[in-house]
Amino acid sequence: MNWLKGRFKYAFSGFRYALMDRSILLQFVFGLIVIISGFLFRLTVLEWILILICICAVIFAEIVNSCIENLVDYISLKHTPQGKKIKDMAAAAVLLISVMSAAIGLMIFLPKLF
Repeated sequence: MNWLKGRFKYAFSGFRYALMDRSILLQFVFGLIVIISGFLFRLTVLEWILILICICAVIFAEIVNSCIENLVDYISLKHTPQGKKIKDMAAAAVLLISVMSAAIGLMIFLPKLF
């Protein structure tokens, strides 16, 4: 049982570190705004499932992106073309999932606005 408690301790510690990152904190704030909007617009169960998957996917991608950026900086403080490529590709993954999530959000919320 102590082993399991330790795993949760490490995970919550990771959340604490994540929330210190502005980009990740901003995604949490946007996610909270979308959740509040979901209650105001009375989303269906399927719409909630899609919205929550999107919110978690964006936050997950942002956390992984920050980990990759920190790892690249840890390995070498010099700015190298390889380091830039790695960081840019991680940022592209966040952009991709964010655009997809925004599109899904628009498909769900726009009809409810009009």
